[in-house]
Amino acid sequence: MTIEKFKSKRTMIFIMALIATFCAGFGYSWSILQSAIMADHPDWAASAIAITYTLQVACSCLGPIPLSPVITRLSVKQNILVGGVIYGLGLVGASFATNLPMLYVCYGVVSGLGVAFIYPQMMSYSVKVLADKGSLASGFMAAAYGSGAVVWAPVADSMISGNSLSFTLKVLGVVFLVAIVAMSFFLADVPEGYVEKLKSESVPAASESAADDKSKRVVEDKTRGEMIKTATCWIMMACFSLALTSGMLAISQAKGIVANTAGGSIAEKAALAVSVITLFNTLGRLFWGAVSSKIGIYNVNIVICICAAVCMGALAVIPSGVAIVVFLALTAACFGGLATLLTPMTADFFGYKNLTVNFGFMYIAFAVAALIGPRLATSLVSINGDVYSYSKAYIIGAVISVIAAVLAVVLKGIYSKGNKQA
Repeated sequence: MTIEKFKSKRTMIFIMALIATFCAGFGYSWSILQSAIMADHPDWAASAIAITYTLQVACSCLGPIPLSPVITRLSVKQNILVGGVIYGLGLVGASFATNLPMLYVCYGVVSGLGVAFIYPQMMSYSVKVLADKGSLASGFMAAAYGSGAVVWAPVADSMISGNSLSFTLKVLGVVFLVAIVAMSFFLADVPEGYVEKLKSESVPAASESAADDKSKRVVEDKTRGEMIKTATCWIMMACFSLALTSGMLAISQAKGIVANTAGGSIAEKAALAVSVITLFNTLGRLFWGAVSSKIGIYNVNIVICICAAVCMGALAVIPSGVAIVVFLALTAACFGGLATLLTPMTADFFGYKNLTVNFGFMYIAFAVAALIGPRLATSLVSINGDVYSYSKAYIIGAVISVIAAVLAVVLKGIYSKGNKQA
């Protein structure tokens, strides 16, 4: 496809990519599924069940690394088609799970690998398709992924209540498989030279100084092997791994935390609270994506880390009430904001040419956060009779977010010096 033809169809292509990503975002409804699994299998420990979600996130984040030879050979259309099939089959397989190992394999590993073909590809694809609006494109795509749970969480909760967990996973698995595969046929690879053309056209003619600054900044395209040899890569990995932890804690354990600590009518409406919290995850992606286009992604990164630390600190001292939902929601908004920054920052430091593979590697940060966040809540919860407390987990989350803020300042300094990796 020529550059001009692709450009004329880019809005339609972007929308279809959004829909595919929206379907893949069902994973954020995990707290609804975890509660249903615990109800069906009271003999399974909560911490053991939580490993399922950790496995899914880990496979979706780490999968692009061993799968990179396959991903780079396939077109974007083929990647999404394959991912949709694997993802849907994983959910259907999980509906038959009668033991934890089977649940781990089907929901954790298989559906996670399906997402590995979809989300990282779509994030890097979005900032290429709308290269002249990179941070906004990343924000919308990340919002589509996060907003999946806003819709799917109440849908899944209603289906489980009216039928069963097994029925719900079967139906949604088939729906997602068909929808994602259908969307894949509308996608096309980005033509060579398209990104450079859009970026050159996006420099305002009236702003000569901006054009000069942009022209002076030359980003060397690095392969994954070259990228991982730089200090910037590992500082960025550490920053995002730590910054995402508090959000992963809040989102993955939202229903249990609200049900166990909010009290009164709020606890009774924990499923609704989960929808609110996941909605803020989505709104955070849109909000911070828009803000970053105004004040810069590096400034936003610092602000988000500080906000997450404040939210975790507030949760540590709040005994009960609606404030718990409020600060969990704000934490989820911070998590959503971070999800919008990783792709454009990876492109800023390591170029667009190998962005899909490089972002796939940087996506490991989500796996690290998924390993730490949920287990902080399930392992450090204090139970005294009917009284639950997650204060220890919140305090650790706050400290981790402060460390992430320091690393965010370091990243801004590296960028300001002209992207000269050590």
